[in-house]
Amino acid sequence: MKDGGKFTEYLVQLSPLEDKDDRFIVNRLKLAVHSTVKGNLIIGLIQGVVTATGFAIFGVPNPILWGGVSVITALIPSVGTALVLGPAIVYLFVSGDTLSGLGLTIWAILAIGIVDNMLGPKLVGQGMKLHPLSVFVSVIGGMAFFGPLGFILGPLALNITLALVDIYFAFKKKHIL
Repeated sequence: MKDGGKFTEYLVQLSPLEDKDDRFIVNRLKLAVHSTVKGNLIIGLIQGVVTATGFAIFGVPNPILWGGVSVITALIPSVGTALVLGPAIVYLFVSGDTLSGLGLTIWAILAIGIVDNMLGPKLVGQGMKLHPLSVFVSVIGGMAFFGPLGFILGPLALNITLALVDIYFAFKKKHIL
């Protein structure tokens, strides 16, 4: 963080591309990182509120506390809020409240699933100015290729690729005319 500017300048000087193209790529990467992190934090907060609401509706003790815990676990790719919702659902079934357990299961699948799968790519893609489907595919592909860090590295790889394609077409256009 402290030497980021120096490191960026070093990479710009090292790169065979024109400096303006290097700066274009760096700006796209910054935008991708900021959008991904900010989008995931917002999604985590929304999932925490939705989880706390479901806990309050279906009678799980301390819904605010567990909603706060689910804000943190929502940042863990793939498992996320399931780390909090799963034990809560089991608790409801074990304590004999089958109807509430079933209700919370449906709530988790629908409400949390919609927030995670529909709103997540839209929020992240909006900041990067990409279609939500391409962000969704880049996150899934990134997680398959890079593991848990893929939810950040996938969109970064997509942004680098798109930046290089933009540079290529600008170069091609400049040399054709």
